[in-house]
Amino acid sequence: MQLQDIKWLHVEPSTRCNAWCSGCGRNNFGYGLSGVKVTDLPVDKLSDTIAKLPSLETVQLCGVYGDPCAGKLIDKHIDVLAKAGVSVQLQTNGSLRTKKWWKELPDRLTNLEVWFALDGLEDTHSIYRQGTNWKKIIDNATSFIQAGGKAVWQFIPFKHNEHQIKDCMRMSAKLGFHRFEFIKNARYHEKAFDYRTGDPVKIEPWSGHLKQWERKGGLLHKNTLGIENKTVQTKDCMHLALKSLFLSALGRLTPCCYLEKTEHTSVDILSTIKQKNYIPTCLSVCGTHK
Repeated sequence: MQLQDIKWLHVEPSTRCNAWCSGCGRNNFGYGLSGVKVTDLPVDKLSDTIAKLPSLETVQLCGVYGDPCAGKLIDKHIDVLAKAGVSVQLQTNGSLRTKKWWKELPDRLTNLEVWFALDGLEDTHSIYRQGTNWKKIIDNATSFIQAGGKAVWQFIPFKHNEHQIKDCMRMSAKLGFHRFEFIKNARYHEKAFDYRTGDPVKIEPWSGHLKQWERKGGLLHKNTLGIENKTVQTKDCMHLALKSLFLSALGRLTPCCYLEKTEHTSVDILSTIKQKNYIPTCLSVCGTHK
């Protein structure tokens, strides 16, 4: 894919995070780091990359291992994006930074949409989103919304929170969220641990998970928690459908966040994900690849 054709850039501003989600590759099923290098994307690398993409329309701040708002350079990254004049989608657990910071954000980035990860109400949210503070997320999101910001309530269903889906939808509307995104993709593993003690935590799939994947077609069940996809279609991969690239916190430009160690000039992404069977993981885990 040629750089002049790229319209979407997925950026990992940092590998830092305050959360210990059991389905994240950053840690060992929620307890202890998995060996990830803790770092921040150099500001000049972000600026230089954007300058090489003349057709760029949107920058997604998310990543593989970290939360953008945990990054030490996030304010400088925001300044670069504001100067570039691109649309920005920021995905965060929302429990970092101050209400003042969130209140000022809509003025700093006028074409911004923020996805707040809220997996339930106060009593269930932190079962998966370990280490986050539900009340602070609500306060931060409210400050952002009341200042004119466009916010999205992102909800990943599990067995422990599926009974709260309608209540969360009603609350999102009451607070002024722009929309409610129900992420049907799986973040289930056969192991999960308490981030403080290492004790096992039971996190089970939502009741509609297997039926959802059956509706997609061409799927085989590996076990009660996983799936296997027999076919790969271009439309299934965001990075092919949207003509996009991934910029890691290490400053590496790659074809996809699941090919984070592969330079974008050295791979045919479609043949690679077929060969390495990345599509099932990508479709079932990454919240943006729906």
